[in-house]
Amino acid sequence: MTIGEPAGATGVPASPIRYCERIGVQPKPRRGENQRRYDSDALHRISVHRLAQDCGFRLPEMRHLFHGFSAEIPASERWQPLARRKQLELDNHVERLRAMRQRWEQGQQCRCLELVDSGPLVHGVLDANTQARRETERNRALK
Repeated sequence: MTIGEPAGATGVPASPIRYCERIGVQPKPRRGENQRRYDSDALHRISVHRLAQDCGFRLPEMRHLFHGFSAEIPASERWQPLARRKQLELDNHVERLRAMRQRWEQGQQCRCLELVDSGPLVHGVLDANTQARRETERNRALK
């Protein structure tokens, strides 16, 4: 099949598929009649790539998922350690978003006439920065 078929079936446009082949995330397909020719496994690989992307994995992580293990290692054993690391990253991101939302809500309630009068907001930023440093240190200790 040509690139349009896996692109249409997976919802991944052709240009990202070609890019992932070029940088080594996806294997390069064989060529025939001056076109890329994909086998049926390509649909599954591109679908897994799409799933990983939807879960927030970046290209180096996807490359590791596909190529960072020996062929004998089952998919579940490939996925689990990467997923655990991603879970920590997502949890930290959610916490940062919650803190951002809280600061935004505090800012919405501010009735100060001058920015320099925004003492409670500034103290919230300083407290959040201290908390962020603690979380960073904790995450480094976990790795």
